Amino acid sequence: MRLHDIFFWFACFFLVGVLVASIAAGFAHPYWISELLVFILSAVFLVVRRKSLVASSKLFVVGRSLFVVLSLALGVAYFFTFDVLYKSDPPPYGQKVVFSGIVSDQEQRIDNQKLVVSNIQIATPRYPEYKYGDEIKVTGVIKTIEGDWENYFKKENIAGLMGFPEIELISRGNGSKIKSALLEVKGFFISSFRKVFPFDKAAFMSGLVLGETAEFSDEFKEKLRATGTSHLVALSGYNIAIIASTVSSLLGLWWFTKRFTFAGSTLLIFAFVLMTGGEASVVRAAIMGFLVLLADKFRRVYHFRNAVAFTALAMVVVNPKVLAFDIGFQLSFMALIGITYLKPWLEKRLKWEGRAGIINWRQNLLTTSAAQVAVLPVILYHFGTFSPIGVLANVLILEFIPLTMSFGFFIAFAAMISTPLAWIISWPASILMGYELGVIDLCYRIINLFI
Repeated sequence: MRLHDIFFWFACFFLVGVLVASIAAGFAHPYWISELLVFILSAVFLVVRRKSLVASSKLFVVGRSLFVVLSLALGVAYFFTFDVLYKSDPPPYGQKVVFSGIVSDQEQRIDNQKLVVSNIQIATPRYPEYKYGDEIKVTGVIKTIEGDWENYFKKENIAGLMGFPEIELISRGNGSKIKSALLEVKGFFISSFRKVFPFDKAAFMSGLVLGETAEFSDEFKEKLRATGTSHLVALSGYNIAIIASTVSSLLGLWWFTKRFTFAGSTLLIFAFVLMTGGEASVVRAAIMGFLVLLADKFRRVYHFRNAVAFTALAMVVVNPKVLAFDIGFQLSFMALIGITYLKPWLEKRLKWEGRAGIINWRQNLLTTSAAQVAVLPVILYHFGTFSPIGVLANVLILEFIPLTMSFGFFIAFAAMISTPLAWIISWPASILMGYELGVIDLCYRIINLFI
């Protein structure tokens, strides 16, 4: 094998090893289970490739077998080593504790706010409002994490929960000045949406553009889950890429060069990272979104696959828990596969090759369809069971999402100049969201008729 092929297969087997360890970590005796799965996967791979191995020398067969086993085992070992090195001591669950710390993350919700201090997530009343960088003293009882949320908190390195403890503000402004400024930008976008839209549409726009779902009601979350549209507000590289692609298409219609349109789309992704606070999950999504643009632009499958493998490998090395527990990462990765491999195949089958543009509905439909088919397994696993009505909801909505998201950006930028200007620009966005929310509601009602 050539060097780039060796790297590609090493990255693939390493990632599979990390995934195996992630799954095994939830069982008793995870090390033994991991070793068993590594043995089984290695055997399956060698059986599948037996035809090419039969004609090879014994030394080659042994070498390839060792390569597969060692790559898988290294992924398993890395996951457990990372878990041991970065795993903090468990807090004293069920006991009243007093501790001080700096707020590293804060999220405003409809009737409360969520704070992260050290490795504890704290639920507290909406007011008084606390911000990133606040130093607080907390008195309360730490609870264990149970149920479906356990995996989500694993990747965030959160070990316990506290519900409405006593909080005393000690000081402000202790966090990173850069991150504080970035979070102010994010807050400005959200407040801009609130000024020009009614509550439900402002919350939906924040979800589409920022992945912010804190103000979603339980009823609306259930509608998204039942209709298979929750992925619309799950921050991922696909969300970022579709709006960048839309802007690229608009610039293309205005006869800008391909280099200029690509540069403009890339700058938009960078602006998105700044706007959403520069959080690790956003940076991961932005990188994957950029690769989606590259895949759609260059379509060099064999060269591009190594770029994807390297990016995934780098992200997993930084935090191996994202592979199994980060929905945004999974959506981004699968969308990449769909656009890189499935879209060209569909173009050839349907004979729809041609220049992509916002009025070229065929290319837009191909990109959306290829990505959606690829992410379907992830959506089904995380967001509920398969529903034909859910497919209909996605078909009716997805073509309009990039345009809606684009309006969200324009509204926020216009709000920097004039609120009335932002209000005028919000009219078409309000019509689009009215249609999208109406489709979600109608499909949800239809689904309930058959339950």
